Amino acid sequence: MPQFEHMFPEAQTPLDIFLKVNRELRPQNRAWLEEIGSNTQTYPTWDQAFIRQPNTATRATFGDRRKYTHAGKTIDTQTHLGVDLASVAQDQVQASNDGTVVFTDFRGIYGNCVIIDHGLGLQSLYAHLSSIEVSVGEEIERGDIIGRTGSTGLAGGDHLHFGMIISGTPVNPIEWWDQNWVQNNISSKLPPR
Repeated sequence: MPQFEHMFPEAQTPLDIFLKVNRELRPQNRAWLEEIGSNTQTYPTWDQAFIRQPNTATRATFGDRRKYTHAGKTIDTQTHLGVDLASVAQDQVQASNDGTVVFTDFRGIYGNCVIIDHGLGLQSLYAHLSSIEVSVGEEIERGDIIGRTGSTGLAGGDHLHFGMIISGTPVNPIEWWDQNWVQNNISSKLPPR
């Protein structure tokens, strides 16, 4: 795990680094999402369902319970808080909906990532990117290319980790891809734009 060696110089082995990343860095990154969640518009910037990355296969779903083993023993467990989508290496990544870019940089387990604010505390996260093609403050439209898939951060191969976050709390992205769910549970409850 060479991307993380400098963060944990006291770690003696790759296993020690992995455990530090999974047990210490992961919770720090979750707390950071709460900070980013406060950087939001006071109104929704979108008016239709969110886009699922096209032509991709789902490799992991929201809420998957992961068990990590080493030398035949379970060394850690974690819950996956996004959806992993894969197609071809360094595939273009589309913005899932209209919004404003509030973060573009390397961030721990997420690697190179982009966060787009959609207003009212709703944000989308695009992680493990090999490249980022947008800047903080940029206004984004649904379908714009924001970067390319990769394997930066805590990733076993090239893919997009896509997350939906409300005020820093990850929620199931699958619901946000469903126009009926969005209309019945969100849009119909908001005042007209």
